[in-house]
Amino acid sequence: MTIHIRSTGGADAMRFLANAEGHDLPLGLPAPTGDGPDPHDYFDTALGGCKVLTLMLYAQRKQMPLTSVEVDVVRDASEERKGVYRLTVQLKLLGELTEAQRDELLSVADRCPIHKLMTATDVQISTVLQP
Repeated sequence: MTIHIRSTGGADAMRFLANAEGHDLPLGLPAPTGDGPDPHDYFDTALGGCKVLTLMLYAQRKQMPLTSVEVDVVRDASEERKGVYRLTVQLKLLGELTEAQRDELLSVADRCPIHKLMTATDVQISTVLQP
């Protein structure tokens, strides 16, 4: 899969549009410079979104009474320049779940593919110029 990003503003504008799988996603800088969401927002959103989808699929497969999941991803980038980027994921599990089911879902949340990608995978990035 390729994600294509192009400018949507003039030479001085920091507004772009990313296209992923036919879906347009606005991209910019946070206020006051731009009108975000910025790349960090998408990074954090990927984690939250993956956890929601993973939990819903797991609960359906296990026939758990999970009706919905709400997620807040809280970013602490205060030490990012020192190599520490902290994300706290706050889950709200909706439905008539037992305490054991809630504990099981909490465990599953940390095994979503994006969580693993962000914490346990050697991601290798190459940047090249197109002709």
